[in-house]
This record gives sequence, C-alpha cells and structure tokens, in this order.
Amino acid sequence: MTIVIIPATSRTNSSVIDTLLSFPRPPSIRLVAHTNASRMRLQEVFMNRPNVSTAVADLLNPLSLRNALNGAHIVFYNGPVLANESQMGKNIVDAACAMDIEKLVYCSVLHPYISRLPHHRSKLEVEEYIFESGLNYTILQPAHLMQNIAVKDALQCGCLPVPFSPLVTHGFLDLADFAAVAVAILRARPSAHARTRYELVGDMASYKDVTQWLTEYAHMPITIERVDLITAVQNQVRWGRLRDAYGCDALARMISYYEERGLTGSLNTLRWLLGRDPMSVKRYIAREARI
Repeated sequence: MTIVIIPATSRTNSSVIDTLLSFPRPPSIRLVAHTNASRMRLQEVFMNRPNVSTAVADLLNPLSLRNALNGAHIVFYNGPVLANESQMGKNIVDAACAMDIEKLVYCSVLHPYISRLPHHRSKLEVEEYIFESGLNYTILQPAHLMQNIAVKDALQCGCLPVPFSPLVTHGFLDLADFAAVAVAILRARPSAHARTRYELVGDMASYKDVTQWLTEYAHMPITIERVDLITAVQNQVRWGRLRDAYGCDALARMISYYEERGLTGSLNTLRWLLGRDPMSVKRYIAREARI
C-alpha cells in the first residue's frame, strides 16, 4: 500500500507524515513537492527512510499529478490557500479518478459553507467535486489549530497578540489529534470511513479564556495585545505564510469575521474517532510550556 501526501511541506501535512512514520512498520509513503528544490529538501530529511519516496507535481498540471499518483493506493490532500485552490483540488480529484485511487482523504475546513470566507468556499467547491466524482472519500473539517497559540512566546513576554475580539468563542483542535485521526483513517481499510465528512473540534474557548489559563500556568499576568488588521496581515506576509493578494484578502476577511463570531462545533465526533477525550487548550498550554 502506497500513501501519497500532497503537498508534503506544510505544517499540517508534516505532522501527518511524522505520525505515519512513528509506527513500527510504516506504510510506503510518497511525498509530493511543488518544486525540485522542495523535493531535494525532502530527500535530505528522509534519506534514511527506505519506505519514503518523493515526487514533483504541479497542482495545475493534470499530467504531472497523474504521474505522481501512478501506482499509489491512497491520497491525502490538503490544498494551499491560493486564488486557484478550487481548481487545484479538482485536478487532484481528476487524477485520483484516472489512476484508480482507492481512497482520497481531503483536509477541508470547519464550516466551509460560510459565504463571507472565500477560502472556505473554495474548499466547499472541492468537497462538492469530490462527492460528484464517485471516488471513495473521507473529508476532514478541522477547527482553529491550537498551534496558532504561541505559548512560549506569551509566557516569555507576558502578552498574547490577538487581531480580533478576545471575547469570541472558537473551536480549537490540537494538531497531534488531527494527525492521529488522519493517520487512523489512512491506515484503515478503504470501506471503514467511506463517504464521510468529519467535523474535528477538540475544545471551545475564547482568547480571554486562553490568557486566563496562561496566567494560571505562569503564576503571573498574561495579557492580550490587540493587533490591528493591517499589521496582522503584514506580519503573515513578512513571515512567509502568505503568498499572494488572494491570501492576504482571505486572512483579512477571516479576521473581520472572527471579530463577530468564531468557528464552533461539537467535540463528540473527534472524541469518537480518537476513542478518548481530545486535547484541551488548558492541557495544550501545559504541554507546550514543558517542551
């Protein structure tokens, strides 16, 4: 069995890769990069892993995608936030159909139907295309990642930068819990999670709650530092997390949306998939502070 991870260089997908490789007998994994330079970096990282191979594919080039999927059985896809994200996702689906992929696991987003968030709607368009393709699929809809909380930085400086209302309740998800669910689905028989969509929420909290828990852990006041929208977007560009004007606009719209409401949901689905209680924000803070 060969599992293809596309793309192989994102934070979320890297966590899935590490979890797959943590098993005593991991499956064959093919890591797909967008450029030869990225592929070379992956080869260096996994040079001592005989079960890991690499490939290069342009998500807008159907032929290169079919070549990347040749001989594979399962695909895990988590698309980048770009203006042509929906077309990239459709190309993945077409390639999966053409290469007789047994299962497609797609990382979408919690509540993709929100019309005010264009990057959510792009993922919804991909979900629709997957459904109509006839593929065996599992769609994962993760909430706001706990890893967006810079615990050590907050404890060191005594403040937590937040670009939206700290009073709004959000759904949170620990990346380790996400990877555990994704890998369990990837390793399961193809029929086990066939044609399912899972909302993944591990905890519910506001950023006011987060700073309270940080304060309790640190035994010193941790305050919220409000960051204006323009600065928040510029910071993401400076840190290399946004690639184009579409990504900047998508982030600005998301921040504006979070000023009024967060993406909330039930913890029950994740609890059932994990077979245990998900990581809470409070326990996440303690874990990250100790690392």
